[in-house]
Amino acid sequence: MMYFVNKALSVMLFLSIAFCLTSSRAFAQNKKEYDHQALKKIEKRAEEKYFKDKSLQTFRYEQDTIIDSGEVITGNIMVIKHDLKIRGKVVGDIIIINGNAYIKPEADVQGDITCIGGRIRQSAHSTVTGNQIETQAKNLFPRTEHRRWILGLSVADQPDKPFSDGYRTPYSTLPLAQTHKSLILKYNRVQGIFLGLSSPKKITGKYNYLNLHGFFGYGFKEKKWRYSLGIDRWFFNQRDYRFELGAKIYNLTDTKDGWLITPWENSLAAVFLHQDLQDYYQRQGYEFHLSQNWTIFFKGTLAYRSDQYNSLKNHTEWSLFNGKKKFRRNPAIDEGLMRSLYGELYLDTRNNLNRPHSGWYARLGIETSNSKLNSDFSFNQYDLEVRRYQKLSQFDRLDMRIKIATSQGFVPAQKLYQLGGVSTLRGYGFKELRTTSGRYGGDRLLLANFEYNVNPRVIFSDFLFFDDLHYIFFLDMGNVWMRSQVSGRDSWQSGYSQLQWKDMKSDIGIGLSGGSGSHFRLNIAKRLDTGRKPFVFTLRLTKPF
Repeated sequence: MMYFVNKALSVMLFLSIAFCLTSSRAFAQNKKEYDHQALKKIEKRAEEKYFKDKSLQTFRYEQDTIIDSGEVITGNIMVIKHDLKIRGKVVGDIIIINGNAYIKPEADVQGDITCIGGRIRQSAHSTVTGNQIETQAKNLFPRTEHRRWILGLSVADQPDKPFSDGYRTPYSTLPLAQTHKSLILKYNRVQGIFLGLSSPKKITGKYNYLNLHGFFGYGFKEKKWRYSLGIDRWFFNQRDYRFELGAKIYNLTDTKDGWLITPWENSLAAVFLHQDLQDYYQRQGYEFHLSQNWTIFFKGTLAYRSDQYNSLKNHTEWSLFNGKKKFRRNPAIDEGLMRSLYGELYLDTRNNLNRPHSGWYARLGIETSNSKLNSDFSFNQYDLEVRRYQKLSQFDRLDMRIKIATSQGFVPAQKLYQLGGVSTLRGYGFKELRTTSGRYGGDRLLLANFEYNVNPRVIFSDFLFFDDLHYIFFLDMGNVWMRSQVSGRDSWQSGYSQLQWKDMKSDIGIGLSGGSGSHFRLNIAKRLDTGRKPFVFTLRLTKPF
């Protein structure tokens, strides 16, 4: 009987995850599509702006269109939500909305080509006498007019609402009002299937001073309810100069490995590969905090936390595949009551949260816990992370990350650092760098990641399907260590002066990703400290940083 129950649960979990992934992709796709009324307004404004000779006949297409060799069209061409491939001759201007233009070698276009929400791909030996323009729909309208025409919003009714539309997702340090999934579905070796509901923190309107947010859910193998309930009260301007007071209570199966891999990507690895790439502990307590935004991109936070930490163990070995394989044992932590003060400065000018192509990200965090706070622990910890996403041209970009962390005092196991594997040193095993002290990690960390992201169109175009892919050449460097191994002093800066180049672990590799860099990434990495270790292959569904 249990055999059929387990199989039924397996099928249900697989279908649930597949449904969630399909739903999220469908939602993302629907978000990009223009509604009929907005599309008509965009089309009208595009014709007014980009058709120079309006006396010419307009040929309008709502399907993938090919102008073959020997074919001559005299007139303006409008293609809606589909691609245009040109091998023949066009005497007039061309506008493509939400599609791409492919100009083949024998093509002859005597006019302008404008792609709104798409790309122009011109082969060598083709001819275009006019301008080639790649733009977005929002650029056709002044900002306020775009809100009124396309979104149907009254600026007077919502003067403080952050600007948002369907063509560019706003992003800043503020949790802007956007659509969030309320269902939580994940799987790991400690909780098994976790199912819950959430109400994320967000800014909704001018007069919403109070914000209630949180989640609750149940881990079926852990057999425990988990929850978080928070309330915040903001003052002053909610965007540019937002001051906030807040509190929350929680009972969590928590992890410090969220910067390595997202919960849904980790769930897929656990379900299909029998591999869980996060470590867990129980954290139960409460928090009071205040935060101040000095601009929409820069804010500071100060918090008091009271947390009871407890170790957790594995509760399941189920996976769809690799049934004989075992999950890693979830490591024990230093249990006890941790009362601490935490401060953070946070700068974020990235153009997108999940797929940044430009901007800065910087975070400085400081945490202190000691007997004066009636804590069972006594330590200070400092973390600094800086990232830069630098576009070099239309077809290549340099992404960089520097992460430095240091501590003083006796650092509990749940606060130690590990490196190796996904998102860190990709040529090494998962959390392979843990020091030789016998503890599960180090109290010092140094990590540098460099990625050169290039599209082959920077050199050539129209070469089979390869110009639809992106190539990522990367270099990772870093290490973790215990201050006590290299220095007898107990201060936040001790241990770095003894660091030498030979102490740094490094790897190089190449990655292959989809055209947007967001669908998948296949990495091949090789560590540089030995020639005996094999290449490491990883498949990721998100950017490493």
